[in-house]
Amino acid sequence: MRPLWTLPSGFAAFLALGASAAAWGAALPWLRVEYGLGPIGGEEVISAYNLGALVAILGCGLLSRRLRPRPVLAGSLIALCGGLVAAALAPTWGSLLVSAVVAGVGFGGAVLLLNTAYASGPRGVVLVNLANAMFGVGAIAAPLLVAATDLPVVLLSIAGTALVALPVVAGPLGVHAPTPPVDRATVVLIAPFAVIGFLYAGVETSAGAWVSTHLTWTGTAPDTAARMTALFWAGLAVGRVLVPLVARRPEVIVPVSFAVATAGLLVATNPALAAVGYALAGLGLAPIIPTALVWLARLTPHAHLAGSALLTSSMLGNVIHPVLVGTLTTRDHPATIPLAIATYAALGLITALWTARHRALAH
Repeated sequence: MRPLWTLPSGFAAFLALGASAAAWGAALPWLRVEYGLGPIGGEEVISAYNLGALVAILGCGLLSRRLRPRPVLAGSLIALCGGLVAAALAPTWGSLLVSAVVAGVGFGGAVLLLNTAYASGPRGVVLVNLANAMFGVGAIAAPLLVAATDLPVVLLSIAGTALVALPVVAGPLGVHAPTPPVDRATVVLIAPFAVIGFLYAGVETSAGAWVSTHLTWTGTAPDTAARMTALFWAGLAVGRVLVPLVARRPEVIVPVSFAVATAGLLVATNPALAAVGYALAGLGLAPIIPTALVWLARLTPHAHLAGSALLTSSMLGNVIHPVLVGTLTTRDHPATIPLAIATYAALGLITALWTARHRALAH
């Protein structure tokens, strides 16, 4: 039984994780000026951050039978803090990218361990969504802080929150059983969830990275665009609180969520409704990854390995998608940004529907 007093420190960790994920995209206009990157450069920092996260999640997944969760979680939070402090003080673009990789390593390790822990148990849908709602709160705060002050101040604030979260290692993870051998049936079961994670990342990370740019290309002032980006993350936070109150079946929640996100992104192609569209997209996306983790935990005893596969594919998507969206967009046609992201959401809807139908037939 997870002691309730450990939940505040766990939620503080998610607060720091959400803020660190959202800060980079909102700060791209600031970074381009500060480091002389040109009008559309800088997305490399987001890929660098997510590359570090990918390495951490892969490592934790492959070595799960040997690693002790609490020390790994403590080290992850310290790496997140150290990387953010180094990024805040980085004198050159190259050093900032290296610092982002270190922070990403901390992010990835903490995300995997905390999500796997909170997704376990009969209250998994509620608890993991509430924890990830705190991720959304942090993601809302970061763009607002970026709009109000300089990025170094924001990064140092997030690092301080990560330090406050260190007491989470006192107890929320419980006993970590070694991962049993994996058979072909387990791989077949996990595979579509990995695709869902990959496509989800195409929506969340690309939106977080490019919403601010899309809005500025349609004539919005950079500071206002950063504040409007927070609406997307607000949708994520609100959805993770509301959805578990009205639905508990993962096989229903995940497809419907992708459908809502697709609709919101199509609305965002209209400049006058872009802010509303992105908020709706965030609301739709909100429960997908937390609920998919619970869905997996109910289908297989290999919950830790399955969670690692889902989050690894998500992190891989985080590395690839922002750069890919950047290659498809032009300043003369800003609507290509929400349209490209909507494509990921539509593919996610198709995959989720197929997975729900396939699992229903299997049972």
